[in-house]
Amino acid sequence: MTPSVTPVADNPAVTNPRRVLNMAQRDALLSIDFFRHHRPRGTTWAIGDKRFNVRTINALARLDLVRVGHQSLRLTTAGQIAAAKLKGASDGTA
Repeated sequence: MTPSVTPVADNPAVTNPRRVLNMAQRDALLSIDFFRHHRPRGTTWAIGDKRFNVRTINALARLDLVRVGHQSLRLTTAGQIAAAKLKGASDGTA
């Protein structure tokens, strides 16, 4: 059985990320978008020169904004749209 995935248009984290995501989640999402190097370090993820708790990254993964790999993080399409909205693009594109 495959996990249910929320359509991008119905995902509140995509339609209004400033309201749904807390400050740490917004910072992590934008850092994943900006920095290329992501590494797990015990109970934290090192993203560029910043450190984020594993719970913060897992929350983004539950919202379908991030895919967590063994040694990497990738933004999903929904994550890219949410990051663009957080950066200020009015149409949701980067």
